[in-house]
Amino acid sequence: MTRPADLRGVLDNDLCIACGACVLADPSIELRLHPEKQMFEPSHAGNQAAADVCPAVEVDFERLQELLFPGAEQSPYGVVHSVMLAQSTDAERNLKASSGGMIKEILCDLLARDDVDGAIVLQHVDGLNFEPGLITSPDEVDGLPGSIYHNLPKHRVLELLRENDGRYVIAGIPCELEGIYTYIFTREPHLRSRIHTSVGLLCGWQYNWHSIRAICEYKGVDPDRIVDISYRGDGPIGKLRIFTDDGHEHTTSRRLDFGYQVAFDRSFNTPRCHLCINHANFLADIVVGDAWLASTLGTKTGISLVINRREESDALVRRLADRGRVIFSEVTVNEIRESQKPRIAFGNFAYAYADYLDELGLHRPKMDGPNKPAAQPVARREVAAFHEELQRKLELQRARRYRYLFWRKATKELGRYVGRYWDWFTHRVLGRGRDRDAAAAATRETTSVFR
Repeated sequence: MTRPADLRGVLDNDLCIACGACVLADPSIELRLHPEKQMFEPSHAGNQAAADVCPAVEVDFERLQELLFPGAEQSPYGVVHSVMLAQSTDAERNLKASSGGMIKEILCDLLARDDVDGAIVLQHVDGLNFEPGLITSPDEVDGLPGSIYHNLPKHRVLELLRENDGRYVIAGIPCELEGIYTYIFTREPHLRSRIHTSVGLLCGWQYNWHSIRAICEYKGVDPDRIVDISYRGDGPIGKLRIFTDDGHEHTTSRRLDFGYQVAFDRSFNTPRCHLCINHANFLADIVVGDAWLASTLGTKTGISLVINRREESDALVRRLADRGRVIFSEVTVNEIRESQKPRIAFGNFAYAYADYLDELGLHRPKMDGPNKPAAQPVARREVAAFHEELQRKLELQRARRYRYLFWRKATKELGRYVGRYWDWFTHRVLGRGRDRDAAAAATRETTSVFR
């Protein structure tokens, strides 16, 4: 394709994910929180250099995967060396984590190595502000925040790689790594050697800041008084915790609270999320995320699904197990399919939605992942109905009519809401897999080693 001359299509269609690649390509650009959209985006459309590195313009997965994993076999799940279920043996770390405490165990191990100079990870600044920072000691790992779901600028990752000689671990969600590697291989290929290991998250969606404002309105919390936020912890599903300057902790169930289901509805995702075909983080060396499996339902603490895309990361997990830091069970790509479901794992919805936006003549990122041959796109009527509803909900969000959205879900959308809980009941209570066509390798017996 011929790349556009600037970022106008990205801005006009609200597709920025704030990876920050454009900031380094065109230094006149800043990432700013848009007052109506409540998401970060470039201060202006920039130039050709910005468009050339933007993952909301194009992601060339075939090229990037060949550069990162030369000669490796591609599957619908990306490059896969091995798949595991794993969990930290540190009970406190495990309970505080989103899904098993594996990322912190991995960071501690890598930071103790002589060939690793540090890790670039997300750190809390103040309030709802988090930004990438550099840590150099395993002692700093447990002070890091857990998963942060609201949209944040990430240009500091590339800036820190540029500013510091040495080799570093980076951790990020899929679209962040897409921006980082597109920028590096387009503009500064020497920065590739400064990345020792990339730790990727299985993505659980990114949200605009309206989601926080909405839940605060439902719970009677002043969002301007927030001093910290935690989205997960205390088990596999976890709770949302909002801390305010009066010393109060406001806790909300992520599964049972109706207000949470409204405020973290898919319409609150940054719009590019609806087009994402890369939830499994194809560009990361090792991928970690929740294991939503029928075989793990009896466990009381989080378990990580681990995708090793390199032999080295497989060896890392085995080394941690030999030292008694983690326990793991080997599984197969079938567990990726069951945990993520084909709709996400193969991009069944996203590919169909991209085709629909093409019909409408709207800009969307050009990206075909290794999963496209396995995709079975959903019906056009489904994505058309979704798009129409999304536009209406975005209008309501930007008018800050959060109460209207609450009552809309309680009335017009109640059937879908009940259906979602029926799916939850059949999975969590009846123990059925999320994808009945997935030939699961893991059983209750093979996962009995986990807490």
